[in-house]
Amino acid sequence: MLKKILLVLLILSPSVFYLYIVNKDQKSAPSTPDTTPLEKAHDPYQTPEH
Repeated sequence: MLKKILLVLLILSPSVFYLYIVNKDQKSAPSTPDTTPLEKAHDPYQTPEH
């Protein structure tokens, strides 16, 4: 039973390490506001202009 638990922890450890690195990078990176024009933000469907 202990071997199975250690095996699961060993398999999941790279994922936990990756998530830790990604979350650390997101907190340290400054958040940039989305500067999309208002037309594109309110009109999800673009119609062709003829």
